[in-house]
Amino acid sequence: MRFDWFRYSQEVVEFLNVDTLCEIDYGVLDLSKIANHELKEVFQFFEELLKLELKVNYLENGTGLFRVHVVENRYCYEEFGYVIEADSIVELEELVLSENRIWYVFDDILADELMRR
Repeated sequence: MRFDWFRYSQEVVEFLNVDTLCEIDYGVLDLSKIANHELKEVFQFFEELLKLELKVNYLENGTGLFRVHVVENRYCYEEFGYVIEADSIVELEELVLSENRIWYVFDDILADELMRR
């Protein structure tokens, strides 16, 4: 099946947010109430993509923050090749949120350690 990404672009933008990622992380995302079969498949695709990305973050990310890593004292947020850089974690958070991107703490202990640097 071929998806009409443009047709559902607004719904996808609304779906890709911190609340959705949190629901995925806690295993409570429920797509059963979505009546439009094609849209439901689009959301299922993004759910699987985010699950995989979150799993990789749990395994390989030492910051506790989704998509965030530190390179040579620079804080970086990387989303599929698009990188936002900042001198501090607070500045990075502001930049990420100003672009309506997902800012998600998946490990409070690691994130607290990062904030204290």
